[in-house]
Amino acid sequence: MNENQNEIQNENQEQSQEPHKHFLTLHISHKGQQKTLHFRIRHAVAVCAATVFLVGGSVCAVGAYQKTKTDLHTSKEQLLETERERRKLEQRAELLETENTEYTENIDALQNKTTELEQKMNEIESVKEDLYHQITNLDESDSSASLDLTAMTSALAPTERTEAAAPTFTTLVSTSYNKASALSTHLDKMSLLMDETSISFSAVADTVTYLAALSNAPSGWPVDSRTVSTEFNPSADPSISDGRKHYGMDISTQSRIIPIYATASGTVVTAQYHSEFGNYVVIDHGNGFTTLYAHCTDLNVAVGDKVKKGDTIATTGSTGMSTGVHCHYEIQLNGVYQNPRDYLGEE
Repeated sequence: MNENQNEIQNENQEQSQEPHKHFLTLHISHKGQQKTLHFRIRHAVAVCAATVFLVGGSVCAVGAYQKTKTDLHTSKEQLLETERERRKLEQRAELLETENTEYTENIDALQNKTTELEQKMNEIESVKEDLYHQITNLDESDSSASLDLTAMTSALAPTERTEAAAPTFTTLVSTSYNKASALSTHLDKMSLLMDETSISFSAVADTVTYLAALSNAPSGWPVDSRTVSTEFNPSADPSISDGRKHYGMDISTQSRIIPIYATASGTVVTAQYHSEFGNYVVIDHGNGFTTLYAHCTDLNVAVGDKVKKGDTIATTGSTGMSTGVHCHYEIQLNGVYQNPRDYLGEE
């Protein structure tokens, strides 16, 4: 007992002698024994530093973890968005591929159509050239004595063509863009060619119509005589010839029996005797034109005969109500009497 007290006193003395060596002193009793633990200032500093380091490290670790977790979530969202965009692009690519296939097929179909169209236009051009050659070979007697065939056929003259009948369509390359470009260029050429052909065939139509009218219209004298004994006088004008109503023109042949010629091509519709006209012939020339030749001696044609301009259809005479050998000549257009003088042409 005295010994323990002495030890405690000694320690107290030591502590009083070294007041700054210990920051904290703990007395622990265990099984009747006492132990003393001394904590110096450096121990406290070390514990505080360790605590600060541990807490700071934990805070940094938690912050890094949260940042990593956030970045990971963001990356995941970006990845999902990228995947969605990729799928959209794939779908768009498939759609474009389908459209491109249809587009290419349509271009191929258009190419075939334009090629066929070009062939047809070449055929039409050939027909136009044939028509041109046929018209240039017409005899002047088949139309009008005053008709200038050179002037009439100028509208039909063939135009300069490159490579004759060779197709101008360029073989298209495989890409859709170049196909479309080539097709567009060729369609422009086709449009220009169609415009030219349209103008040309408008001239052809006008020329053919004019030629048809001329070929059907009576022209020239029906006999080889220029002596008119009675003029055209449908209104019975007393100042014209003998003043009596007269729907034709009497051409005297001075007692000669000479041929009577058709003044235009046509079909004989009447060839008979009439108490007034005597032996007479009526020819239908088409386009509303008819001609009548009366007081004939002989008729050289029958109903239904096809005649050409200049064919002999009868001979002059004085049959029917006539006072001398002549040719009574009438022209009607759509049932209206015409003055034959207007159709004689140059004498």
